[in-house]
Amino acid sequence: MGPTTDQSLTCYVSGVHSGPNPSPGLGVARSLRQAFPHARLVAVDYSVESSGLHTDVFDDVWVQRPWKEMRLPVYQAAIQEVLDGGALWFPGQDLEVEWLAGCLRDPSRALLPGSEALRRVGKPDIRAAERLPVTVPEYVGIERSDWDLHAFCREHGWRVWMKGPNYEAMRVRDWPSFRHARSFMQELWGTEQLFVQRHVTGTEESVAFCAYQGEMLDCVHLRKHTQTVEGKTWAGAVTEVEPSFAEPLRALVAELNWTGGGELEYVRAPDGTMHLIDWNPRFPAWIHAASFAGHNLPALLVQAAGAGTPAASPYLTNQFTRVVMEVPVRPTHPLPPVREANDEWRVGSKHPSGMTELARRLGENGGSDEPVQRHAAPPAPALQRDLDDAGVQEMETPRRMILPRTARDRFAQVEAVLAAQPGGPVELGFGYSVKTNPHPTLLSLADGAGMFAEVISAAEMRRALAHGFPAERIILNGPASQWPAGDPADGELMAAFADSPQAFERWMCHGPPAARYLGIRLRPVNFDSRFGSGLKSVERFAEIVKLLKAMPGGQEMGLHFHFASDVLGPARWREVFEGVVQWASAIEQSVGRPVKVLDMGGGFFPDDFDSELVPRLGEMTAAARAALPELERFFLEPGKAMAQPTMALATTVLEVRKSRKGGVEAVVDAAISDLPMAPFYPHRVYRQNRRGEWEGVGGGRDRLVGRICMETDILASDLALPEGIREGDRLVIGDAGAYDASMAYNFGRGILDDACC
Repeated sequence: MGPTTDQSLTCYVSGVHSGPNPSPGLGVARSLRQAFPHARLVAVDYSVESSGLHTDVFDDVWVQRPWKEMRLPVYQAAIQEVLDGGALWFPGQDLEVEWLAGCLRDPSRALLPGSEALRRVGKPDIRAAERLPVTVPEYVGIERSDWDLHAFCREHGWRVWMKGPNYEAMRVRDWPSFRHARSFMQELWGTEQLFVQRHVTGTEESVAFCAYQGEMLDCVHLRKHTQTVEGKTWAGAVTEVEPSFAEPLRALVAELNWTGGGELEYVRAPDGTMHLIDWNPRFPAWIHAASFAGHNLPALLVQAAGAGTPAASPYLTNQFTRVVMEVPVRPTHPLPPVREANDEWRVGSKHPSGMTELARRLGENGGSDEPVQRHAAPPAPALQRDLDDAGVQEMETPRRMILPRTARDRFAQVEAVLAAQPGGPVELGFGYSVKTNPHPTLLSLADGAGMFAEVISAAEMRRALAHGFPAERIILNGPASQWPAGDPADGELMAAFADSPQAFERWMCHGPPAARYLGIRLRPVNFDSRFGSGLKSVERFAEIVKLLKAMPGGQEMGLHFHFASDVLGPARWREVFEGVVQWASAIEQSVGRPVKVLDMGGGFFPDDFDSELVPRLGEMTAAARAALPELERFFLEPGKAMAQPTMALATTVLEVRKSRKGGVEAVVDAAISDLPMAPFYPHRVYRQNRRGEWEGVGGGRDRLVGRICMETDILASDLALPEGIREGDRLVIGDAGAYDASMAYNFGRGILDDACC
């Protein structure tokens, strides 16, 4: 088709909503109007709630039925008729691009890339990125087991995002927020094809481009200055693209035979590396800002398609910001009736063009809405034998049971680490946290492995003494270390650490616990905590120094730090450790008294303790000694790492129900009171198959719910329970030996604790 004048140019522009999370249609239309003043511009959308329908930049509007109601073949034919009549189509929604690329008979005037190009730029791997000077941040799909997903999140310090294949990204900061994000996005988008991706710290930037039949026409770079809470650009600066990026992009666009607009979103890290997080197959919502800077990309696309010669786009400025303004509503498309602003409406308002419904329709027409089957690893050999010996099928449930072989293996590892330590000026020590689980078997194993007892109260100290720990192998800390009243120790403790400046000052006034090492707990600078003495100001630091200087002359000084590794992730925990060592060195120099013992606390997830901490103990000890030349002892307190795998909870199925989401709910006789940490990390679930072998229960849409009348009594979600599960079947919930044991309570048993009666 030959060139036409702008009077005969008709452009259909879809996706015209303009809100905090805008679609690109309005920006595309403004650029087209600037270049082709007399062109006929038609706004296309799928809801009368799309605000851009009412702007005067459009000559007409074409509002379709919502995607969930639409007859797709009829609409496809209508679009093809529009294109056959000589109009151009500017798609503004990723899923609309995907649908049109796969169904149009002749897509030459629909300015969009082909299906093969879309496949190569699709998330999460974005395979085309291999040709560019960028990397794709690490990710895992949610088809992995919850155990593996939890490990990925810990590995990256809980700085991760839950993402969908086309839209939506939710920040994940812990396991409860992970579960919420996964459930929310599965339900909203009707897909199981989600993934978790590492967060990259840095400045957010974009490159927008336009191309026609593989020829890149122009590209621009955006640095985002201000963003909305959804992460959408509100203000920024448009500049030329660096040749080191533009040239490989040009070659890649040719290889993909790209037609249409596109946007690459990436993060530039502080070291200058670029990390690609998205490749959108259409123009971005800020595209009209490029026209301010003399780069009218939509107009160049029209010209390349042979549909007209655009007016010049003069340079106005390279910086822009958005504003909120009112526009009159078109009389032909009045506002919908007033509705209550409930949660469902707020969610829906983020996607007024119905992309969630189209995602479900595309899933019905060739995609997959089947639940992702996350396969679980079989139990370790020691656990397999423990479960075989326990007689689970005969025991009364719910029942928490000790796993003797598993427990012996855990504590034998510590014993082996201690035995393998080379002789040197610093002695490594492990303190078993009594509060984590004071079970007699575990205390005996800790004693036999050569561990110390770490206690937070006089009551726990009595427990440790009663189980054979002498006073010189007890470490005392915590905010209530002298509760209940009375000093139960007969002899000198190994160490005692005050939890606050006030506690330490009270010790100096009224007499501290008798301990070889006396000191104070430090609060990390970058984390809020109710524990320890803060270091965020010169005044706080000076207060700590003054208190430590007041210790008796012959008293040896120690320092303590604790922040759970599984909250930070091992890598971030090591960064905090390095900072604490430097603070300890500064305190040592200011006090004028050497730090003789450094206690780094606990909170290690068992797998991280095994694979991340133990292999680095040598270098950590050496680093501490280098900063603290007279250091004698280096303590760690791996209570959770020891206790968590050592117990399991046996439970019986009471009832099996069909859930509203198509899965199965098994009501069991255990409850959240038996497993209080169920919401906070994944617990592996096991069942015995027909051959009598124990195997892990994988992931799916099913869940275990407890016996108590509480909405939160959910023991495990996203399971794939055995087919044919029925009343009376037995299941075992693992990883229940740490705070699940010590924090269990009697709710729902019809009794009160004796202390309350």
